[in-house]
Amino acid sequence: MLIGVILENSIDAVLSQMQQLKGRVDVAEIRLDYLEPSAWSRLALLKEKACLPLLFTFRKQEQGGHLAVPEKKRLALYEEALALLPAFADIETDTDPAFIERIKTMYPQISLIGSFHDFEKTPEDLASLLESMHPARFSMVKIAVKARSTLDLLRLMVFAKKMSPKCPLSCIAMGEYGQPSRVLGPIVGNVLHYTSLHDAVSSLYQYSLDTLENLYHFSSLTQKTKIYALLGDPIEASRGHLFHNEIFHREGVHAVYVKLRLKTDELASFFDLALKLPFGGFSVTMPLKEAILPLLTRVDPAALAIGAVNTVIVQGQNLIGSNTDAPGALLALEMHGKVQGKKIAILGAGGAARAIAYEAMRKGAEVALFNRTTARGEKIAKDFGCKAYALDSLSAHPYDLLINTIPVDSSGALPILATEILPDALVMDINPVSLSSPLLRAAREKKCLCVDGDAMFEQQGRLQQLAFQASLTV
Repeated sequence: MLIGVILENSIDAVLSQMQQLKGRVDVAEIRLDYLEPSAWSRLALLKEKACLPLLFTFRKQEQGGHLAVPEKKRLALYEEALALLPAFADIETDTDPAFIERIKTMYPQISLIGSFHDFEKTPEDLASLLESMHPARFSMVKIAVKARSTLDLLRLMVFAKKMSPKCPLSCIAMGEYGQPSRVLGPIVGNVLHYTSLHDAVSSLYQYSLDTLENLYHFSSLTQKTKIYALLGDPIEASRGHLFHNEIFHREGVHAVYVKLRLKTDELASFFDLALKLPFGGFSVTMPLKEAILPLLTRVDPAALAIGAVNTVIVQGQNLIGSNTDAPGALLALEMHGKVQGKKIAILGAGGAARAIAYEAMRKGAEVALFNRTTARGEKIAKDFGCKAYALDSLSAHPYDLLINTIPVDSSGALPILATEILPDALVMDINPVSLSSPLLRAAREKKCLCVDGDAMFEQQGRLQQLAFQASLTV
């Protein structure tokens, strides 16, 4: 059941929002604690003109309520409103049991939702929490708690998946880490899902209706949907959720892609939990590409040689790692001609430089790495049989292709001198195009053919999609 949350203070504003939600959600939640005093006398008009089934909620302040009011008065006002017989009513499970029983007796037509909120943490013992909520008193129950990490999020999703066949339950994780729960709810068996007309930037991190529909295709998500996710930190700038969800939808793949913020020391615990959920695979970004290797069941030879994985496929309880960064970069380059026999100068000697050097050498290019400190470049050169030099020696080494893997400087400075950009070269910068590469700007001024980071992202993303979709048929 998809619920549109309305946090307006007047009946006219509530009705206006309800009209916008009509046909797009199943139920409109009216937060009575947000209504101004004069609006209470018009609640009967609201019920009469409502174009959607109504859920009344009068949240107590200690569980996120908007109105400071003594508990006795709150319950009296709430009981008065419930006489209008909304389809649903949300009542905190620690409310006086006598009040709950009285409402059930007086208004048996109303389906009661028993709710619990914790805006500080995710309790460790979720089973004991659910038992303490006395779920048998209610038509359905809701647990909404703050996730302090992706591990909290997954603990809650695993619990929901386990308990949903036994109890009409919804588990929602609040906060930045918890936002993916708004998408994963249908997959783990939640019976209640919440949205609004606008993205909520509050501590709830609730997705807007447009985002749920247009990005995550929420109405198509079921307990048979496979989950794919980006793992790393930071992840805010990644466009992976836009890229992969668009392809899943266009090609009719029953899957959804979310972003999960994850630290290196959380990896082992993450997979213990993730393997209890219907994950099909993962994209892996910094700082996890190397740290993930010991946790994988099998790694393909190229990724082993590179020493980094950016793609993981789940096969049963096995994790299979590969690397699409390297072939993705070369595919982007070879859209403009084969690299075989060409001289390639790579700026930087980090993980991306290593991956590109490996793939370029495999395709028959002559590779040289240029880095501020030569030790890392020399290690790559030794491993792959290429060459390594100091960054300031680039002018002494002609090249056909120039590839920058050095992160864009906050000052916007070039990683090399503009005079070192050869006019006839093909120049690539793997940094996201949104960072506005100073190198590519300078290269365009010299009429160089340029390839930006988006081209590499799209090529490696397509290779990931092939791996993701292949995993669905195994």
